[in-house]
Amino acid sequence: MTQNASSKKIIDLPCSQKTNDDDVAQNHPDNYFRRDFVKYLAVAIPIMNLPLSSGVNATTKPERRPPQAGDRLTYFQKSKRGQIIKLSDLKELDKPLLVVPFDVENNVVKDGSRYNQILLQKLPSELLSAETKKRSDQGVIAYSAICTHAGCPVTGWVADEKNYMCPCHQSVFNPKDSGVVVSGPATRGLPAIGLKIEADEIILTNTFNSWIGFGKRPK
Repeated sequence: MTQNASSKKIIDLPCSQKTNDDDVAQNHPDNYFRRDFVKYLAVAIPIMNLPLSSGVNATTKPERRPPQAGDRLTYFQKSKRGQIIKLSDLKELDKPLLVVPFDVENNVVKDGSRYNQILLQKLPSELLSAETKKRSDQGVIAYSAICTHAGCPVTGWVADEKNYMCPCHQSVFNPKDSGVVVSGPATRGLPAIGLKIEADEIILTNTFNSWIGFGKRPK
């Protein structure tokens, strides 16, 4: 029997909107999402209908360049940003981490565009579809944290179903099967990004397999 969204066990991740009090909010999980999500709605929603070229393709500054092969990953959390995330930092079936790419060759954290925000998680390999396994290593998967319906941050983790949920309009995505849409108004799955594990480090092998954002595909 299908569960109603109201009865699902949903864990909210920290909102992707940057704030100056990230570290303080980290100690108050009950208030973190509510406060920062309101800030996100006030700041991010008004610019969502700008051409996608204003976000994804704004590569003149190194911190705004999209993820690419060879990048590592670091925490989005301000107090830990710059620390390279290792396989040993991830616990299987923990809620996904919000992370951003780290160009180690040039020592640049690519946190200048919210389109670079990524959901990183370790799931049991046997739960992953064949297509998802091609982009993962040892059960580690990575997806865009930007909802394909209206551009909101995907911050919900439906623990019992092992799915992601966007809090804006309740679009649900299946990370075990290429990020496909399970329910809700989104019509396109979350873009995925390939990775590999070397010496405990998580290394990106390419960029996203689809365009980031919502609305019409950018030209």
